[in-house]
Amino acid sequence: MVLGLIVSSRALAQARQAPPPEYKELVAAYDIKDASVRVKEFERIKAAYPNSQYMEAIDGSIAEAKVELADTLESVLSLQKDFLAKGKGPARLQNPTEAADQILRHPKLGTFDKAAVLTVVLKYKEDALKAAEDPATYEGIPENRRDYFKTQFVNGFEILAAKAYLNAGNATQAMAALEGYRKAGGAPGGDYQYVLAGVKEKMGRVDEAYNAYLTAAVENFEDSKDRAKGLYVKINGGADGFEAALAAKLKALPFHPEAFKAPAGWKGKAVLAELFTGSECPPCVGADLGFDGLIESVPAKYLVVLVYHLPIPRPDPMMNPATKTRQEFYGVNSAPTVLFDGTNKMVGGGNRGMAEGKFAEYKAAVEPLLSAAPEVSLKVRASLAGETVKAALEFDKVVPGADYLVALVQGEQEHKGSNGLLSHKMVVRDLLAIDPAATKAATFDLAASENGADAYLTEFEKTYTRVPNFKWAVRRNAIPRQGLKVVFFVQDKTTKKVLNAVVADVK
Repeated sequence: MVLGLIVSSRALAQARQAPPPEYKELVAAYDIKDASVRVKEFERIKAAYPNSQYMEAIDGSIAEAKVELADTLESVLSLQKDFLAKGKGPARLQNPTEAADQILRHPKLGTFDKAAVLTVVLKYKEDALKAAEDPATYEGIPENRRDYFKTQFVNGFEILAAKAYLNAGNATQAMAALEGYRKAGGAPGGDYQYVLAGVKEKMGRVDEAYNAYLTAAVENFEDSKDRAKGLYVKINGGADGFEAALAAKLKALPFHPEAFKAPAGWKGKAVLAELFTGSECPPCVGADLGFDGLIESVPAKYLVVLVYHLPIPRPDPMMNPATKTRQEFYGVNSAPTVLFDGTNKMVGGGNRGMAEGKFAEYKAAVEPLLSAAPEVSLKVRASLAGETVKAALEFDKVVPGADYLVALVQGEQEHKGSNGLLSHKMVVRDLLAIDPAATKAATFDLAASENGADAYLTEFEKTYTRVPNFKWAVRRNAIPRQGLKVVFFVQDKTTKKVLNAVVADVK
């Protein structure tokens, strides 16, 4: 709960709202590793800012640090008693979850009676389940968000229960809890994979434990990398090749996309899927990988993909004038944002473990759109001659009030931003609008496109104020001469509906 409040305050700052004077001190204090020092710093902040809008976060952080400093399980429970008693509304569900998590992450967990820890965690789970059935728990939560809120906490408690069972040495019950979590739709994120690895290791299934730890390591979850490396050495007799295995896991999809079934009676309409994302955007990971699943599983004759990189929440070196143009066209102000055929808009993402759910969500949005008849028939061929990409365009009619747009796309760009993704697919590099009454061709001067992007990055560097004296660590304006594609699409200027789209490799 406290972390959520801190994150919310960070989000406000990212939205360029001026934070109160204690904001930076509060965030810095939360990052202090030594709990005794952290308590003193939060108490100082509380005294210095008695009217702080973050007082709930401050009090919660003080209580959390004191729990961390407690020597016995009994001391922890005594400190948590008041915290749990004060829970009102959503906190009646949040607080038992937080309390159980505090115990299972406690630095002295190994000295606590394991059976007693299990009993307490299961009691907290029972309290949370009772609260979940009480309408008073959802006071202040919008009606359409209550089921999601309930599911997140109730389902998430299964991972805590699995941790408690594993801590008590009962791998069978721990596995049952994890299976219940997945059956209820829980995402296989780093926390799930880490506990799963522990269960598999306890069962003696070393290969499966290694793979689960490696999957958790991709999300930098706790000490999963060290544990994965330890099992890798045990399996292979040495550490050579481990870093390559980790890099391969990071680059691979974390799920197997459901096979695509071509629609019966397809009339030739391709869906245009557009993703606004950022390599510095942690919740964009789920959306990016969900789109990668679409690219991998749906043939390009049915689905055409464009990905635009934005400086949300921090600068992205893959952005350029074309991404800005499309951002302004749609009025996009958050990432990830997804549009299908220009009008079916979705926002919100998630971590790597949520990518499979995002893929299913996107696939479900695409499928019904494929049954429509195309309002214009399109074809495109593209070739590279020297420094120029030439696209030959074919269309059966000129639609009044529609834009005829041609995008230059890079099939894959290697770049590691702070969200950890190494590979970025279908990156938009340039965009042209043609006059359909005058031409059926489009030409991209690659050097000019590179220079335009470089100038855009330079201007951004000069005018960006959220980071003092900001300078690009790396620029991604260079366009490779291989692996390029051209996307041709027609879009209504007023409704923004995409009438059809087509893609071709540059040969």
